[in-house]
Amino acid sequence: MPTPTPLRRASVAGIAGALMLGLTSVPAYADTTDGRPAVVTADGDTAVIDAIDPSSRTAGMLALYTPDAGAETRTNAFGGEAVLRALGGGSYEVLSVCTVFDSCAKPGNNAIPADGAVLSASPPEAGGVDDRRFLRDQLRAGDRVELRNLLIRRASSTLDATDPTAASHPGGVDPASGQCFPGCRGAEQLIAYTPAAGRPTTGTNDYGYEVTVSGGRVTARGGGNSAIPADGFVLSGHGSRGSWLEGNAPLGARVTLDGTTVIVEVDAESWLLGAERAGAAAGSAKDAALASCLAVDPTSIDAALAEADTLLGQARTLAATEPERAAELARDATRRAEVAGYRARESREVEGRGLWVRPIETTPAQIRASLDRIAAAGFNTVFLETVWGGYTIYPSAVAERAGIPSQRPEMRGFDPLKVWIDEAHARGVELHAWTHTFFVGIESGGGPVLRAHPEWAAVEREDVGKTGPQPSRMEPGYFWVDPAIPAVRSHVLATYDEILRGYDVDGLHLDYIRYPVSQPYGADFSYSAYSRQTFAAEHGVDPYTLKPDSPQWPTWNAWRERQVTTFVDAVRTLQRDVAADKKLSAAVFADPTDGLGKKFQNWGAWVDAGTLDFLTGMSFGTSAGSVGHDTAVMRERVGDVPLYTATYGPLRGSSPDLVLDQVQAVNDADSDGAALFAYNQLNARQQEALREGSFRNRSMVPHADHRAAALAGVTALRATLGRATACAPAATTAEVRARLAAAERLLRPGLPPASVEAAAAQLDKAVAAASGWGTAVQADFARRTVRDLRMYARWADLA
Repeated sequence: MPTPTPLRRASVAGIAGALMLGLTSVPAYADTTDGRPAVVTADGDTAVIDAIDPSSRTAGMLALYTPDAGAETRTNAFGGEAVLRALGGGSYEVLSVCTVFDSCAKPGNNAIPADGAVLSASPPEAGGVDDRRFLRDQLRAGDRVELRNLLIRRASSTLDATDPTAASHPGGVDPASGQCFPGCRGAEQLIAYTPAAGRPTTGTNDYGYEVTVSGGRVTARGGGNSAIPADGFVLSGHGSRGSWLEGNAPLGARVTLDGTTVIVEVDAESWLLGAERAGAAAGSAKDAALASCLAVDPTSIDAALAEADTLLGQARTLAATEPERAAELARDATRRAEVAGYRARESREVEGRGLWVRPIETTPAQIRASLDRIAAAGFNTVFLETVWGGYTIYPSAVAERAGIPSQRPEMRGFDPLKVWIDEAHARGVELHAWTHTFFVGIESGGGPVLRAHPEWAAVEREDVGKTGPQPSRMEPGYFWVDPAIPAVRSHVLATYDEILRGYDVDGLHLDYIRYPVSQPYGADFSYSAYSRQTFAAEHGVDPYTLKPDSPQWPTWNAWRERQVTTFVDAVRTLQRDVAADKKLSAAVFADPTDGLGKKFQNWGAWVDAGTLDFLTGMSFGTSAGSVGHDTAVMRERVGDVPLYTATYGPLRGSSPDLVLDQVQAVNDADSDGAALFAYNQLNARQQEALREGSFRNRSMVPHADHRAAALAGVTALRATLGRATACAPAATTAEVRARLAAAERLLRPGLPPASVEAAAAQLDKAVAAASGWGTAVQADFARRTVRDLRMYARWADLA
C-alpha cells in the first residue's frame, strides 16, 4: 500500500480547544480525516483505517475486518486487535483488546463477531505510526467507539506517471534490456493512461490491477491491458498500488485526476450505479445460461434478482435524504444481484476442487468449524500443510530421533492431523498431507532442521565459505536443505513413511520439490561440500569452478535436475510399497521450461514416467485469461494425468467474480478441476460465490477412482443431452447419445479391463461426432460437450 499520509491521528477535543483559542482554522472531524474511514474513541482520539477486509495485513496497516472477511482475521501474533460489537448508527462496543505488548491470549486471529468487526494493527514500517499502541492505550473493554466513513468515503494517492514512455518515465524501464516493462509500468507503481497516449490499450501485463474511468465514474475493473476510453482514462497499479485501487475504487466511484493526485470518492450514487450494473450483469448471465441450456435454476436466480430490485428501490428513495442508509441498501442490493449471477454459473458434478490449508487451529472444535466452512463452500479436497517451517504438525518420532522438535510448539498436547483427517472424511472431503520437501523455513538460523543439522544446508554460490546456513537471495529469507545429501533424503523419506503408515490420509502432496531459484549466476544452488565432492568424483571437475559458458555447465544442470527427479522416484516407490491405495501429487510451476531452467524441477519427466497420480499446476496470474493460458500449456504436456490448476484469487484478495472467472477459465482449458490458494485468505464473500456458483453442486473427485468418475460424468452428460433438445436437436445428437449409452454400460463395476478400453474408444468416437455438429447445435453447449467428453475419455484411459 502507499506510504500513509503524515496525518494519521487527530484529537477532536484538541482541535476544538485550538479553535476556541483562535490558534487554528482546522474544520470539524470529517475534514481532519479527509473523508477516509476512521475509528473515533469516546474521548475524541481518531485513527484512520487503512484497509477494510484486506487480503493481507501489511506493515503499518490499521485494518478493519468485517464478517465479509470470514470467521477470523487470520492475522499473526505480532500485532494487536480490538473486537467490536455493533450497537447501531455507527457506534460499537469494545468487547476485548489484546496487543503483542500485553499478557493476553489473542493479539491476532480473533473471531469476527457476526454483529461486529475487529480492528487489527500490524507492526509499523520504519518510522511509521504504531497503531498497536493506539489500540492498547485508547481502547478498553466496555468503551464505545464510532466507525465513520465506511461506505461513503474518500481516498487519494499519488501517480508515478501519466502516459509513460521510456523517455518520460525511467522508472518503467527494465534496466536489463533498456526497454519498457509492459505498459512502461514498473513495480509498485500507479499509472494513468489517457487518450492522449494514442494507444488503444494500456499494454500492461497480468500482474497488476486496473480500473477504467469513463464519464468520471469507474465503469470496469480487472487485470491488465485494459482498453482506454475516449471519455476517460485507466488507472493501473502494480503490487500494493494495485491492491489500493481494488480496495478503494469500486464500480460507480467518482475518480478525478488533479495533477499527480488521484482522488477517489465513493458516494451514494456510486453504490446505486454499482447495484444497477450488478443486476444487469446477472440478468444477462441468466439469459446466456438458458440460451445455452446450462443446468441452472432460473427460479432461484429470479428470487435473488427480485430481492436486489426491492433493495435498490428503497435505496433510490432515500438517496437524497439519507445517503448513508441509501448506500447501505444499494450495497446489499449489489450483493443479492451478485448471488443471482453466481447461480447462473456452470457447476460440474465430477471435478477436483482443491484447497490448500495452513492449520492454525489449536483445538478440535476450531478444526471442525473450519471444515464446516470448507465443505459448505463445495471443496472436495484439502491439502493440509502437515510439514512446514521445519516442523510437523503431528507428534513425530522421526523428527525426535533426528534431534528436531517433535511437533509445532503451539500444537503440542493433541494430534491435529488425526482430527483433520477424521473430520474431513466425516464431511466427504479428501485430506492430502501437504509437505514442504526441501524448503525448511524462514526462522533465523534456518529453523529447527538446520539448527539441528547445519551440514544439511543448501549452499548458494555466493555463500560458499560462509559459516552456518544462509538464506536464498532470490527467495529472501528462505532456508533450504540440499536435495543431493543422502541424510536429507533419508530424513524426508522417513517422515513421509511415518505419515503414510501412521495416518489415513488420502494422499501425499509434495511442495517445494525443487532447488531454490538458481538464476542469475551467483545466486544458484547448491554448492554444499557434499554436492561439490560428489559431482567432482563423477565428472572430474568441482562445479564451483564452472560458469554458464563452461562445457560441463549443462552436465552440472542435469546432475541437479537428477537429484530432484530421483527423489520423486524414491517417494513413489515408498508410496507404492507402504500405501498403494493413497495418491501422490505435486505442486509444480505452470511453465515446464521455467521450472526446469530455474529450479531443476522436471515435472514433465515425472509425468512421462507415471510417477504422479495428479498435478496441481501453479498459475500466478491475476486474470482469467492468464490462468486459462497456463492451463492449456500444462494440459498439452501432462497428457491424460489429472490436472487441477492452482489459482491465487484468495491470496490476492480478488473479487468473488474473478475467483469464479478463473475457475471457469481453467475448466474450459481442459483442467480436471481447480485448486485455490489458500483457505487462510479465503473470505466470506468468496466462499459465498463458490457455494452459490461454481461449486454449488456436489462433485466427485476424479483421481480417487477414474472408472467411477468417467461413469458418473457419462451418465450426467447423457441426461443433459436428453433434456437440452432446444440447444441440441435429438436427430443431431443421436450418435453421441448412443455412444454415451454404450460407454455407460461398459464402465459399470465388475466388468473386465477390456470393457473400460472399449468405453474409452466409444468416448473418443463421441468426441469426433460432437466436434462435427457445426451450427446445428448451440455453440456454447457444443463446446462444453466436447470439453467434457474429452475429459471423460482421459479418465477412461486411466482406469
